[in-house]
Amino acid sequence: MEFLRSFARDRVGLFFAFVLLALLIVALTAQWITPSDPFRINLRQGMRPPSWANWLGTDQFGRDVLSRVILATQVTTKIAISSILFAVVLGVPLGMFVGYRGGVWDAVVMRATDIMLIFPIILLAIVIVVVAGPSEQGVVIALGLSQMPQFIRVARGVTLSAREELYVEAAIAAGATWPRILRRHIWPNISTPIIVQATLTLPVFVLNTAALSYLGLGVQPPTPEWGQMLNEAKEVLTSAPYLIIGPSVALFLFVLSANLVGDTLQETLNPKLKGRRQALMGLPRFGAKKSG
Repeated sequence: MEFLRSFARDRVGLFFAFVLLALLIVALTAQWITPSDPFRINLRQGMRPPSWANWLGTDQFGRDVLSRVILATQVTTKIAISSILFAVVLGVPLGMFVGYRGGVWDAVVMRATDIMLIFPIILLAIVIVVVAGPSEQGVVIALGLSQMPQFIRVARGVTLSAREELYVEAAIAAGATWPRILRRHIWPNISTPIIVQATLTLPVFVLNTAALSYLGLGVQPPTPEWGQMLNEAKEVLTSAPYLIIGPSVALFLFVLSANLVGDTLQETLNPKLKGRRQALMGLPRFGAKKSG
């Protein structure tokens, strides 16, 4: 409860937490709330501007843009969260293992992660998705592997600190095996930093999902995805500029809200960081005492 009260004191973070929650609800209920079939083609209704019947207009094939933006919210969110889970499932146990065991395992894995971190995430993802193939599964694998080093480093860092604690030394003295120590004593300390890291990287996953689809390496037509919709919209930007509004606004809101929620989570868990974002953005610190 104290955590929630502390989080709620940040009005900006709280507002965008509701925005992010609304987008996640849209993603979960997309099939039931679309005004019309997002896949239905009607060439006679193609390139219609926004109207009461089609709030965001129709695309080249007469498909309702609003319905496709709503379904794309589900597609993009599903890929981003699946990629995070992929990176967590592979990276966290490996980071815990090398952090606890140390030695040659630690040296080899950390050198490998350092090499992976040299390359830009999107470049590494492009290479992987070219090998895996342009599909939803290929994007999940590519983004998961490209972000896995971040979770390895977080898990390793927390494990290095936790293994020096008295309760871990007591477990070793009691004859507990290293898998049991990792599972029972170290994992509870890692779960919170991993949740924060996942929240902070969520907008990165969303942006890279859209980027891969924009380049034609991600979600393939006719399945809608924000990046793919932007790619289609740019072809007719001069004649139908309204087509770019829906996916652009959705992508902007998701990335902005996820970033600010991640920052607020980090600041709530680490009070030393409080006020940094407000100072950088020139925003007032709500709840702060006025001087004088």
